[in-house]
Amino acid sequence: MAAPSEHPLGPAPDAPRDGVACRWGGMSGTGAFTPGQVRLGDRVPWLGRAHQVVAFQGSNVVLLSEETSTPVEVLYTAMVSAPGFAVLNGDGSPVASAPMPAVDAPPSKAQRKEARRWHRHMKELDTGLLPGSSQARPGYEPGETTLAERYACKSRELAAAGMEISAKTLESMRLKWKRAGENPLVLIERRPRESGHRTDSRVIEIMREVVMSHSRGSGVDIQTVWEEVLDVVQDRFKAELEDPQEAQRLLLKRTTFYRRMDDTGLAEYLAAPTRRRAQRASKPLPPYRPSHARRPGEVVQIDTSPLKVKALGDDAQVISAELTSAIDVASRSNCAVMVVPVVTGEGSPGKRIGGRATRAYDLVLLLAQCFAPLAWRPHWDPLALAANSALPYEDLRDADERFARAVAARPVIHPRTVIIDQGSPYLSDHFKYVCDMLDITIVYARKDTPTDKPIKERFFRTLGSRFSQHVVGWTGNGFAHRGLGIDKGPLYPVNTLQDLAEQWVALEYQQTPHKGLRSPFTPGLTLSPNEMYAQLMPMTGYRPRPITAAETRELLIPAWVKISDKGIVIENRIYQSSDRRMRLLIEQRSGINEHNDRFKARYNPYHPEVAYLFDHLYTQEWIEVEFIYRGLLEDDWTQDLWERATAAVVDNGGRKDDQLAIVKAMRALRPSLRQGPGKAHKSAPRIPFQGLEVAAEPEPVVDPYAGVSIDVETVTAYPSLPIAGRDIDRPSAPDDADAP
Repeated sequence: MAAPSEHPLGPAPDAPRDGVACRWGGMSGTGAFTPGQVRLGDRVPWLGRAHQVVAFQGSNVVLLSEETSTPVEVLYTAMVSAPGFAVLNGDGSPVASAPMPAVDAPPSKAQRKEARRWHRHMKELDTGLLPGSSQARPGYEPGETTLAERYACKSRELAAAGMEISAKTLESMRLKWKRAGENPLVLIERRPRESGHRTDSRVIEIMREVVMSHSRGSGVDIQTVWEEVLDVVQDRFKAELEDPQEAQRLLLKRTTFYRRMDDTGLAEYLAAPTRRRAQRASKPLPPYRPSHARRPGEVVQIDTSPLKVKALGDDAQVISAELTSAIDVASRSNCAVMVVPVVTGEGSPGKRIGGRATRAYDLVLLLAQCFAPLAWRPHWDPLALAANSALPYEDLRDADERFARAVAARPVIHPRTVIIDQGSPYLSDHFKYVCDMLDITIVYARKDTPTDKPIKERFFRTLGSRFSQHVVGWTGNGFAHRGLGIDKGPLYPVNTLQDLAEQWVALEYQQTPHKGLRSPFTPGLTLSPNEMYAQLMPMTGYRPRPITAAETRELLIPAWVKISDKGIVIENRIYQSSDRRMRLLIEQRSGINEHNDRFKARYNPYHPEVAYLFDHLYTQEWIEVEFIYRGLLEDDWTQDLWERATAAVVDNGGRKDDQLAIVKAMRALRPSLRQGPGKAHKSAPRIPFQGLEVAAEPEPVVDPYAGVSIDVETVTAYPSLPIAGRDIDRPSAPDDADAP
């Protein structure tokens, strides 16, 4: 008979396990095993009745019916593969499954062989018999030897075979194997060696915390760090230090502390130059995961880079530009792209006015474009249409009615996780708030580590070689390669560069084969991002998620204001509304303590002529308010233009809250902006840069008469007006009619 504790073949690969969920199937051959075994004494179902396992006979198992006490011999594999098979509890319910200990990867052939060998060793230590054997070897006789004697015998046996393992280690391995439900996978795991050895992990964490606190300061010696660590331990673990054993673990000796500083690399870090320590401290916590995705939108990389193309600013002067884009990892599709001007402000570095680059609101507009199709323009090439591309246009049009319009050949991909760097716009609270609203998870890349966003970095090289260098104003990859007279040649406004970049994405980038895109159905072909999206979309599906009109309010810049009889003040501008709801809110408190009872307002820095005030008290709706001097500004204006006019007023001795003077300064500034830069430039922008438009779905119109039934017969006619007969125009008689 086989080992009395379990059957040597183990249960079938797909059968339920005894209290353990299997992660990989069984092995063929004698002595094979699978995690989770049926043991003697287990209660199992057979032919609709509960039986008890009483014996194993070769490939058969002997069951004893609990109702009739009749023994039944059954083929073991037939029993465990029967429908509804499970090891039963005392009440007849199946034994609850517990997950197997996690392993890094499914075992390879060599690992299975090693696991099978260790399983035999553990079974012999546990039962005294090797799996598949009914005769015990000398030194392992059950009932005659103890576990300690078997450990010692096994240690000598393995040492003779060239494997030095102590009896204490074998005991630990057997206990670990038993706790895992006799799962030998836990015996072949190779856990990485953790720094710190047996030092309490809480102390190691305090050591890192203290060392990192000196990252940006002047260097200190290790003696100072040791004293600070002791102070933190004594302050943080006062109650634990009353126990002598806890005190021995938490209070390190000086020599032990020095060794742990070397083992963890903190000593080397402490001795590094300040610049290197500061760079390391700015990195997010490990582990750092590479970007892998199996469906569109699962992981999206976002980054900003100089466009390396000179452009015309709002005042028709030569400026630089930045490009921010979002790249989907699974399909390499460009989800959205945005070009913004880069202007150096005037004044000291801490008080510069008029400067701008990519801001948090620009990133918000970029995210908003990921949720809407890209509109096709009439002056674009017809090949940039989605209907003329490799996109599954018919399926997309059936799922999303927005594709029935003229849209560009760029898929709509909703980001679920974005990988971004640690620039100030990406760290803003407003950007984080919008990501939370749109259910987007943020993962920060390490500082000064472009390999955390390799796909995005490679896209910028593609952008330079296939787009930027073909646009007038191209400055080259460096100042040494810049052409002569770039600033004096014809240049595009930033709005035109945005249009060109979007057309290039839809016409060329999305439709050019990418050597990193392959399909398992056509492994010999390289696919374009649109073709890869067409391969992934049927497997993952597409569900439109348009941004509603209410959500567009949350995309705007927040401001917390007080409501007075004059209105509300945002960026030194007074906004008012004739809406009755706003009059009810005058001198009221919102009840939001963290904002000092102020009301929430939102505004668009690219269209600041209107703002939106939220009614927290009565209607829970947005109230549109207007800038009080809006009628004096006929041309389009932005927050940047307002700041420039404010600086001009202040330089002339005025006040920054003198709104009428600032409006007059903007009116005087606009004609000069339309004059252009001179003869060298053929054209000049007529409107300032105003970002992108957010494609929002309007709120459904509510029919006030919906559900109201009206009986026409009961409706009385409106009383007619007393009109004299002479006031009614009579029709003229026909020419051929007889006179009366």
